[in-house]
Amino acid sequence: MVYIMKTTVELDQKLLRKAKQALGTQTIKDTIHASLDEVVRRRKLQVFADALGTIPLDLTLPQLQAQRNKRTTHGSA
Repeated sequence: MVYIMKTTVELDQKLLRKAKQALGTQTIKDTIHASLDEVVRRRKLQVFADALGTIPLDLTLPQLQAQRNKRTTHGSA
């Protein structure tokens, strides 16, 4: 169920204009909704990344660079 709420807020007009441009939105309402969606999306990604933890790797710098090259060339093929 979606709950809608009307509210009055003071907004920095320059920041709103920058957010509209960055998000590709036209209205204040769409900009605020897109901004809130983005904050929630980033938080979920951060929680997911934190849950993964780290993987200890015993690689030299050249080995690491070779692995990175494999990943970038594989994706572009």
